[in-house]
Amino acid sequence: MEAETFSRPEIAKFLTDHFILIRTNIDKERKISDNYFVRSLPTSWFLEPDGSKITNIPGYVDPETFSLILNYIVSESYKKMTLKEFRDSKK
Repeated sequence: MEAETFSRPEIAKFLTDHFILIRTNIDKERKISDNYFVRSLPTSWFLEPDGSKITNIPGYVDPETFSLILNYIVSESYKKMTLKEFRDSKK
């Protein structure tokens, strides 16, 4: 994801504009990785401002899908519809 998704300028800007980014080393931060059930890399977690969990995305996500997910989270559409419904509403 680093090479193909996070390196895209529009995704990097969207992330820094709308999210607080935290990267952890799961080998050194076992408590964090256990708390968030990180079992494979990459794993992306999205949290509410109060720290409650919205969702996680394990594994590689292509740039287009990741951008869709970011917009889904930022628009708070996850509170009222599924990602599939959100994607279909954008067509």
